[in-house]
Amino acid sequence: MKRLNLKSLIPNLITLSGLSFGLSSIRFAIEGEFSLAVICILFAAVCDALDGMLARYLDSESDLGFQLDSLSDFLSFGVAPGILIYMAIFYYENSNIGVFATLIFIIFSCIRLALFNVLHEKSKYDETQEIDFFTGIPTPAGAILILLPLTHIFIGYEWAYENINFVAGYIILISGLLVSKIPTFSLKGKGFPIRSKFAFLILFSILVLSMINLPWHTLNVLALIYLLTIPFSVFSWRKERYKT
Repeated sequence: MKRLNLKSLIPNLITLSGLSFGLSSIRFAIEGEFSLAVICILFAAVCDALDGMLARYLDSESDLGFQLDSLSDFLSFGVAPGILIYMAIFYYENSNIGVFATLIFIIFSCIRLALFNVLHEKSKYDETQEIDFFTGIPTPAGAILILLPLTHIFIGYEWAYENINFVAGYIILISGLLVSKIPTFSLKGKGFPIRSKFAFLILFSILVLSMINLPWHTLNVLALIYLLTIPFSVFSWRKERYKT
């Protein structure tokens, strides 16, 4: 009987932990505990970042781990945020366009992950096809972005309830970005952008303190910063593609 390799199991265990957070988010959304549901999605995002980094660090990447990660992402960043935003904003308003928008987001999340899986398979046989950029925004980023109207409610700005159609249009726009061909930065293909350990520790400490004390404000700031990086990612992609 083949002995289990703990080193190869650790990334998959973290992936399953992220899946558990996604399932818990759905449960809290159904029970009306919307802030806890968002927090579970955030923890799932942390697990999603950690499992890949650990798999590369421990040299334990596998096809099983990749497929497991993709399925976990669909539930945690497609199904869970879709159900959450529906229950929190559209359910009590009986909004048909809200139902349509959340369905579009979940379906496009599935398509986006399927396309990424295809790209991953191609990269195995084409060494020149490196995944330095994502095509479209990744599903964790999409999940955070569609939840911003809900985080505004937590802060005290309840404009989302008065602008249901705008929120639905916003969700459809983010859904379109998931399956778009817009190149966005991927940390998986490049080295970590912060070289100084001291600078990293300072930024990490500030981020953790901000998330503990002002989680919803911090989340909105990070989302804004991410959106502002998209034009730079397009410029960088064009520069690398057309360089001689």
